[in-house]
Amino acid sequence: MLLCYAIPMMGYGGYGLMGGAGTFGIITWLVVIIDLVLLGVWLWKQINK
Repeated sequence: MLLCYAIPMMGYGGYGLMGGAGTFGIITWLVVIIDLVLLGVWLWKQINK
């Protein structure tokens, strides 16, 4: 669910950084990274049940 939200934003964030909208791109990448970390923690917990 988090990944579905993050993937479309990823391309937009990358485009924003190249287009000069750096702040929006950085915020987007922070959201993406946090989502991936949370997903990784969740998967790790699932595996180690």
